[in-house]
Amino acid sequence: MTKTVLTIAGSDTLAGGGLQSDLKTFENHHLFGLTAITCIAVVNNGQFEINDLPPKLLQEQLKTIDDNLSLDGIKIGLIHQLESLEIVKKFLQRFDSPIVLDPVMAFKETDRVYSDTYREKLIELFPFATIITPNLKEAEILSQQKITNLDEMEQAAQKISALGARSVVIKGGERLSGDLASDLFYDGAHFEFFSKPKLAKTTINGAGCTFASAITSNLVLGNDLISAIKDSKEYVYQGIKNGFTLKNGEGNVWFGDSVKTEVLT
Repeated sequence: MTKTVLTIAGSDTLAGGGLQSDLKTFENHHLFGLTAITCIAVVNNGQFEINDLPPKLLQEQLKTIDDNLSLDGIKIGLIHQLESLEIVKKFLQRFDSPIVLDPVMAFKETDRVYSDTYREKLIELFPFATIITPNLKEAEILSQQKITNLDEMEQAAQKISALGARSVVIKGGERLSGDLASDLFYDGAHFEFFSKPKLAKTTINGAGCTFASAITSNLVLGNDLISAIKDSKEYVYQGIKNGFTLKNGEGNVWFGDSVKTEVLT
């Protein structure tokens, strides 16, 4: 029987990240994906803009899904509104399936008061999540410390765990020095690093969203957390390696049928 996965996320018009990358990832793992859209991101005169959907519409989407089928997993991305966070929290209380929270935080530098309030509301979702998947910047906001090396990643992971996260994987990406892109897993008891050589590629848009949705997919398919993270890191690595380039030279994670077959078989 085909399993179903819901992404609660924003729409990325350029389809690098957001719900578009989630749906592609679910499909590549032979899962049926559904969406509850929180906002729509566009680029207007070179500026990244987020246009929120009314929270009531998010609630109606979630009710439509809940009324019509059962879910085997949930992935949460950008929510962006405080009222929508509360709606999502109430929705999650009814589920015991795998839930992956990618704590996407998209704020202007001047939005300090809002970001602090949003951080506190987002932390209220932590107890419902199987795993939290922040990137380095998000991990810095959550842990309220700088991360410039692997030791500091470990410190931040412990602080995030203390906020109520059952487990966390911090996505190292390209920011830390060295030849390896390292992600750190922590479950409150032990640390484990997952590393791959850095790729000299610009096709990295959506890497974080794809990583989180791949972990969700692997958990729904019955894999344990460590295997899910390991397989998902390889999946994203292939997506960056074979990515889709935009006019400006940047690009999106992408796979194609040949990569899908290679990764999943």
